[in-house]
Amino acid sequence: MRLRKYHMKIAHLSDIHFTTFFRNSSLSGIENLLRYCNKSRVDHLLITGDLVENPDPYDFELLRKVLKQAGFLSSDRLSLVIGNHDIFGGVLTVNDLLNFIKRCEAIDYNRRVMEFYDYFSESFKGCSYISPGKIFPYAKVIDDVLIIGLNSVAGYSKAKNIFASNGEIEVGQLNEFAGLLKTFASCRTKLVLIHHHFKDNKLPHENRLGSVWQIIEKQTMKLRTKGKLLELFNSFNIDLVLHGHYHETSEYYKKGVRFLNAGGSFKNGLQSQNQINFFDTDRAALKIDIQKIPQLLYPQVFSLGMLNTVTI
Repeated sequence: MRLRKYHMKIAHLSDIHFTTFFRNSSLSGIENLLRYCNKSRVDHLLITGDLVENPDPYDFELLRKVLKQAGFLSSDRLSLVIGNHDIFGGVLTVNDLLNFIKRCEAIDYNRRVMEFYDYFSESFKGCSYISPGKIFPYAKVIDDVLIIGLNSVAGYSKAKNIFASNGEIEVGQLNEFAGLLKTFASCRTKLVLIHHHFKDNKLPHENRLGSVWQIIEKQTMKLRTKGKLLELFNSFNIDLVLHGHYHETSEYYKKGVRFLNAGGSFKNGLQSQNQINFFDTDRAALKIDIQKIPQLLYPQVFSLGMLNTVTI
């Protein structure tokens, strides 16, 4: 699919974790953020997973409605990938905690992926695939910018994915990813969307409890097959890999590949971790500029946020 725009600005969000479970839901914050994107003349919006806290049909429908009202629910204005919360959900109550494993075991993984597609099907229209009938990976070309979306959510397993938060790209998807990269190798700029992060968790901790939590987090938020993905990123000169999952605003490099994490745009209500990544496709170089968003821009959403501008 090739959509032409002679000047295109792209915004990147992740980990919205939208939920109506709490009274002070993030609905108004999301609406304000999308209004800000429109005010900034954003042409295309990227969301790298965990759109909802739990895959509740009502929450998906409401988020879909908000995206549509803001004018982003179309293939030329929205590209997204699925996150672990969009399939397995999370823990909001004590009852959720007690029943989480049984709930995950009962989930039909493929059905949840198809439901995700159905809620935002407009954004997938006209995409290119290697195998018909599959949703991921997909490729979309806009103004000579290639956008490839991957599904990095691993299936549930008590042994390998007990908290349903680990990631994995299976061999079949890896091969199709390589096929899409070969097909669109001539594109000027190549972006990859994935939910799981590639960053090593080596943050120092001052106490034993912090060290224990670091070990737990490392085992429950890891992405398998990272090495093979990094090889493909390098082989096909991927300009930028965009992700979320790890709720931290950061730009980093791994094995010569450039990554940008949108952090947690929202998390169960008001947060201070908001950021937007802007891409401007009328430039020759890719530049990232991280800025703080003043409180007055989002008085109902958060006290302080981050604004990452990326210029292509």
